[in-house]
Amino acid sequence: MSWFERFGKYLALTGLSLMWPVVDTYAIGAIHGPEAVLFGVAGAVYALTYVWFCLVGYATRDPRLPMAVVATLTVIAVALDHLARQENTNYYLLALLIAGFSLRPKPALVALALVGTVTALELMLLASLPLAQVVLQAVLVVPGVALFGGSGMGLRYLVRTLAELRAARAQIARHAADEERARIARDLHDLLGHNLSLITLKGELGTRLIPEGAPGADEVRDMVRLSRETLQQVREAVSGYRQPTLATELMAARVALQAAEIELDVKQNVGALDRDSEAVLGWVIREATTNVIRHSGAKHCHITLTREEAQIQTEIQNDGWRVPQGPAGNGLRGLEERLAVMGGALDAKALPAAGFRLLATIPIQRHADAPALDVEVEA
Repeated sequence: MSWFERFGKYLALTGLSLMWPVVDTYAIGAIHGPEAVLFGVAGAVYALTYVWFCLVGYATRDPRLPMAVVATLTVIAVALDHLARQENTNYYLLALLIAGFSLRPKPALVALALVGTVTALELMLLASLPLAQVVLQAVLVVPGVALFGGSGMGLRYLVRTLAELRAARAQIARHAADEERARIARDLHDLLGHNLSLITLKGELGTRLIPEGAPGADEVRDMVRLSRETLQQVREAVSGYRQPTLATELMAARVALQAAEIELDVKQNVGALDRDSEAVLGWVIREATTNVIRHSGAKHCHITLTREEAQIQTEIQNDGWRVPQGPAGNGLRGLEERLAVMGGALDAKALPAAGFRLLATIPIQRHADAPALDVEVEA
């Protein structure tokens, strides 16, 4: 995470400087009595709403929250205008920034158009100017809307692009590591496997040529036994190198889901895993991700890996509405078979309201004493 992303929410608070007309209204004594109290309360609510959104609310996944904040700030801006009996476009600028930064392009453009329309109408209603000047001022509102709303949209695009570039860089590094693992596996298989097979074959031939009880016969048999064991270990190592890893599958799932415009949240709390468990969980994530992209029509996907007392659970849940109602396909049946070999189970079903949930459970094996590790990956 860059320093800009870490401290950006605090930098956004400098936008409160646009609220200087509130202080100026009190300084020139333009408002008195109960209206002055209401004006101060409205200004405070406006500022607190903006501060809360910058520090906390921006992280909420629900797209309705930014819309609600934009609508709230716009309504308060209208109230400030009417209490002060004069129109001031500064009150609408923060709403434009939030709309541009927090909403997707199409909703953002709609929100910018609505806020700009409200600003123009307020100008026409409150400004005591000739009609020609009112129209001119209303036209001048358009550049302000385009500047602040467009800058918010541009900043959102920049932040998202930087996040995608970092994810792509991490994926490239992971891919390079996987390529190196595959190269090592090929070398082990091609070099050691071939030579050990020849040693084993020559040793077996030697045991046939040496009479029983002859000097050195036992040593030759021990050599053949050790070469067989070593060959088996090399094959197991090669097989392990070629199995999917949990980190690789999580990264691949993130890249694939982002390409399909599906937001992904990952929470991992499983600690160290043995090779077999990591491989089967990798297959679960790969198959579930493929199903989400192909069949769900989802906008959000959640992957949660947790360690219980005697088992590890992997839950993949999405909010899609296109849920298959037929029997399990070959992919899910294959996962059931892999999990059954590990002594685990698979539960895949549609959720009552909308979406689909896949829960894979495997017993904890040789990694029972491994320390747990909490990792949260943002979207």
